[in-house]
Amino acid sequence: MITAKVPPLNPEHVGLIASKFCGSRLEPLQPIGAALYGFSLKQGSPDESALQALEHVMAQRGFVVFKDQHDLSPEELVKSCCWFGGKQVHSTHAVHPATPNYNRDIFRVSNDSSHGILGVGPQWHNDGSFVAGTFSHAAYHIIRVPEHGGGTEFAHQGAAYDALPKETQEYWERLVSVNSNSGVLHPVVHTHPISKRKSVWLHLGMTGAVIERTPSGSLRLLSAEELKKLCRDYQELMQNGLKN
Repeated sequence: MITAKVPPLNPEHVGLIASKFCGSRLEPLQPIGAALYGFSLKQGSPDESALQALEHVMAQRGFVVFKDQHDLSPEELVKSCCWFGGKQVHSTHAVHPATPNYNRDIFRVSNDSSHGILGVGPQWHNDGSFVAGTFSHAAYHIIRVPEHGGGTEFAHQGAAYDALPKETQEYWERLVSVNSNSGVLHPVVHTHPISKRKSVWLHLGMTGAVIERTPSGSLRLLSAEELKKLCRDYQELMQNGLKN
C-alpha cells in the first residue's frame, strides 16, 4: 500500500512547533498531510526553527493545512508564502479581475467565471513545470468550497515512486520531460532536497515530449505511443494512491 510508505509525524517536530506556536497543535491527516491548529498566519513570521520544522513536515507528509485562517488578507497570504523555500513569490499566471487589489501574486481559480479562472489543472501535475527553477511550495487559500463536486486531490510523489516496480523505477529515472509551453526540461524522477526521497514528477497537461538517456548513454525521443503509455501509467499510479 502506498500510504504505508508515508512516514508518521516526527515527535521532535511536533514538540518544537507546539512550543514555538503557543497554543497550537500539529496532527496527522490520513492518508497523507498534516493539519496545524491554533496558529494564525496573520500573526507574522514565526521562529526560524519552527519554519524549518514545518518544512520537514511538508516534505515528509506532503503538505500542511493551516486550519481556521479567517479573514486572511491577500497581502498576508502572499507574505506568509515568503516564509518557506526560496522566500519569494513567483507567479506568471493571469490575474482575474475579481482578484483583490488586482494582486499579481495571486492566481484566482473558480468554477464560476465571474469569480475566477475556469478549468485550471484538471490533470495530475506539478505547479511550475514551465520554469527551470521549480516551485518549492504552492499555497492554496480556499475562500469557498464547491457545494457539489470539486475534489482537488493531492498525491505523495515519494510514496508513488516507492510503489513502482523496480524495473519501472529504473526506466523512469532515465526519462526527462519537455514542457510543451516553454521547452524546459525536468527529470521524471528527482531527489527531494529536504526528505532526500526519490520522487516522481510529471505534468500530464504540459508534457510535449519525453527523452530517454539509454543505458548506453545515448539520447532517444520516446515515440507517440510510448509517451501515451507513460502518461497512462502515471495517471494510474496517482489514482491507485487515492484508492490505497
